[in-house]
Amino acid sequence: MGKNKEMLKTFIKILKNDKCSSELVIPNSYQKNIYTIPYESLYKRGYKNLLFDIDNTIMPANSTEVSPELKEFFTTKLQKFNICLVSNNSYKRVYPVAQELQVPFLSRAGKPKEEAFMKSLQLLHSTKTNTVIIGDQMLTDIVGGNRYGLYTILVDPFIKHYDLKIGINRILQLIIMKKLQNKIQQKHYY
Repeated sequence: MGKNKEMLKTFIKILKNDKCSSELVIPNSYQKNIYTIPYESLYKRGYKNLLFDIDNTIMPANSTEVSPELKEFFTTKLQKFNICLVSNNSYKRVYPVAQELQVPFLSRAGKPKEEAFMKSLQLLHSTKTNTVIIGDQMLTDIVGGNRYGLYTILVDPFIKHYDLKIGINRILQLIIMKKLQNKIQQKHYY
């Protein structure tokens, strides 16, 4: 099943009050952005590997210009970690970002499919138990990470306006958040 069909299937199950699907979209943690994540705490808890989505997680969607702030953040604050960029976007989009940040990457990953996370862990020679996925989309980053057994962190999107493809995913996410508002508030995320 294609990733879009899989996302839509999960979305429909959530609307039908499927408990298992509803739990899959709830992250282990919510943070405002990548800069507010308590990395030192994660490291002390044994998480040594970070998987980052690119679009609207670490930089604006479809931008290949890595800001000096982001580059410094990756080279100083995150130097203890093994990092891999995991994106559903094309090689042409992902490669320049990975080169600038000097980290391995997986393009056209196919999130939320488990293969995306399995391949990413292989690139880092890591395991599920010591890896975190950080992303802005519940139906790709969080569902896939939760299914695969990773620690999941949801961040607010980098920018609030979207192209058609990202916009549809964001609309589905807003509907999910409204539907699961009580569960999300119990975890003190929003």
